[in-house]
Amino acid sequence: MAETDDGVRAQLRRELVELVQRLGVASHHVGQVFAGRQGLHQTDLEALLHVMHAESRGDPMTAGALATALGISTGAATGVIDRLERAGHLRRRRAEHDRRKVVLHYDDAGRAVAEEFFGPLGRLSDEVTDTFTVDELRVVARFLDGMTTAMDTHVARG
Repeated sequence: MAETDDGVRAQLRRELVELVQRLGVASHHVGQVFAGRQGLHQTDLEALLHVMHAESRGDPMTAGALATALGISTGAATGVIDRLERAGHLRRRRAEHDRRKVVLHYDDAGRAVAEEFFGPLGRLSDEVTDTFTVDELRVVARFLDGMTTAMDTHVARG
């Protein structure tokens, strides 16, 4: 008996949800191991990722923006920033265009520590992505972006 498109779609949907969940758990575990080795909290690692991504977009993050991104108070964000600065992962610097504004930067020492830990994972990830065509990678990127947006929307709705 041939499977219907609806049946195949439903099965694939279940498989994809499970795979996304497994990826989330594995990613969280990797983050926990890195944070634990660095004496950091999980929130600290999330903060580092926000700062790194903002900086790579050419839009360095302020403490207030970090607090918003993390969903915590500005006081709690200051504690996170202080811990990351003491550990050598972040540094505060006055904004070039507005000296009253303080922006956060991923420190070179922190970058070196992250590269030592995450570099091998990056190479393993490259091995996986190298098995896909560019068109397939575009589909995967569109899927992951859509799933991330769906999760963010779900959380925002409470």
